[in-house]
Amino acid sequence: MLRLRKGVAKFGGKKPNKAAIKLPLRDGDIERDDEAYKGHYFINANSTTAPQIVDRAVKPILDRSEVYSGCYARVSLNFYAFNSNGNKGIACGLGNIQKIRDGESLGGKTTAADDFGAVVDDDFLA
Repeated sequence: MLRLRKGVAKFGGKKPNKAAIKLPLRDGDIERDDEAYKGHYFINANSTTAPQIVDRAVKPILDRSEVYSGCYARVSLNFYAFNSNGNKGIACGLGNIQKIRDGESLGGKTTAADDFGAVVDDDFLA
């Protein structure tokens, strides 16, 4: 209950109209034109610091390429109220990540090796 009161305090002590506040839970059918989101909800979460990332055995994953959009993971989240520049809502903070298993990549991102070949001439501007 204390957290609820603290959240309401962010909105000037009044509960805002539900239709007027922004929420981190998003409907993939409405907000994304991508088959990967169809029939699903998703949450936008962020952090100003990099999360700790661990594997199933809670050992650190040091190679960031092992964690990608599409892998299965557990995440720790924290929710908090915001009231900034006339925008009010509930935001979602990203804590830590535990990778559970690989999945199909959703990003379509290529590797540097796929994008570039080796430079054979030191003077590539000549």
